[in-house]
Amino acid sequence: MTGLRAAVCVAALAATTALADWGQAESADFMLDTTVPEPCAVALVAGVLWLARRGARQRALPALLPVLCAAVAARHALAAPPVVSNVTALQRPGPLAIVDIHYDLHDADGDTQSVYVAVSTNSPPPFTRFYNIAATNFTGDYGTGVTTGQQKHIEWRAYADVAFPSSSTMRVRVMANDDAQPDQYMVIDVSLGPSATSYPVTYLSSQPVLSEEYRVSNILLRLIPAGTFVMGSPASELGRLADETSHTVTLTKAFYISVYEITQGQYLKVSGANPSYYKQGTHMLQRPVESVSWNDIRAGTWPNGNPNANTFIGRLRTRTGLACDLPTEAQWEYACRAGATNALHNDTNITNINSDANLALLGRYSGNGGASPAADPTNRAHTAVGSYQCNRWGLYDMHGNVDEWCLDWYASSLGNATDPTGPSSGTMRVIRGGGFYSRARYARSAKRLYSGPEDQQNGGGFRLAIPAE
Repeated sequence: MTGLRAAVCVAALAATTALADWGQAESADFMLDTTVPEPCAVALVAGVLWLARRGARQRALPALLPVLCAAVAARHALAAPPVVSNVTALQRPGPLAIVDIHYDLHDADGDTQSVYVAVSTNSPPPFTRFYNIAATNFTGDYGTGVTTGQQKHIEWRAYADVAFPSSSTMRVRVMANDDAQPDQYMVIDVSLGPSATSYPVTYLSSQPVLSEEYRVSNILLRLIPAGTFVMGSPASELGRLADETSHTVTLTKAFYISVYEITQGQYLKVSGANPSYYKQGTHMLQRPVESVSWNDIRAGTWPNGNPNANTFIGRLRTRTGLACDLPTEAQWEYACRAGATNALHNDTNITNINSDANLALLGRYSGNGGASPAADPTNRAHTAVGSYQCNRWGLYDMHGNVDEWCLDWYASSLGNATDPTGPSSGTMRVIRGGGFYSRARYARSAKRLYSGPEDQQNGGGFRLAIPAE
């Protein structure tokens, strides 16, 4: 009897353990004026920043060397999510644009936190707010090892991140995550390009500052714990379709999934080509790659088969030694929901099948600029990855931006399963997440799409998944 109770306890623990969620909160809007009255001050600041960045690059070179890593065990510590609150941001008086950011940080477990800041401009309708300012010049209670407490302080040297001159309405988002998990993130460095014979792979205990490199030259993946969830949608969910029958799925193995959709820059680094239809704009390489078929991405067979060696995923496997692949449909929905049970990953439901304010916070879709005419064509279609709010596992663009290929053959009905891999054969592969052109009902967590594996669509992309073992 004792052994039975122990087994039940172990099973229950495996089903409930989870990595800590992200805690996040935003400031109110504030005005930022980076117009510097003295030209010499601009030159001085630029010179100092150049020297500082040059030194930082030199110091960082050893970190780019390959690191020998042991096999990753599926370690999932029980952890309460941190809470970020009372975020304020205000520009400091003076000749340079320096912003003081204050926030409160609480964690029931007392763990130190990894804290970073996303910066947004206040975009006019019909576009939503984009956290697309490449801001990195922060000091204070920022980065890894931040202790909890009230009135934590971050100093943002905005003059170093925002072009001169600039006067606009801004907002900041402060995000925090536990430092406790030693292998919570995986980084694949693809900066050596398509001719490289190998790509360095490293592991991090917390999410790094999400600078441009993680959208172009590095692929950042988050460890997702094993667990059980209800896949599909309830009959009462607005926008629900017939193939979304609710059923229980258990995933017995942890896996990594990319924080962002694979971008044009990353695809170019690995394959040497950029097949995307939408290539315009200053942030082209940070936009998701599209116009790629399932066969372009991995080809081969699934289930029980390997990708073609000459595809994007085949090349990654060869150069990393990892079992890189697309996520299964079940892995995709589990990662998207991050514990949410309602239609969207922020645990809200849509209130209109076409245009929805809740969805507008989470991704680019037809109702916030994806399919709307615009004076500036670079604002049409998809946008730079990470421009909207992430889910509680720190994953971006799970709703909208581009559709995402999954491994599975499509089946019109699904039932309770453990580690499902989809039908053994079929004609259509599963697509998830909705795209920039989608109406609200087609970007829900449970919405299932499908297409032929040879189809190339300018709204279709993907993200990467890798087993944790």
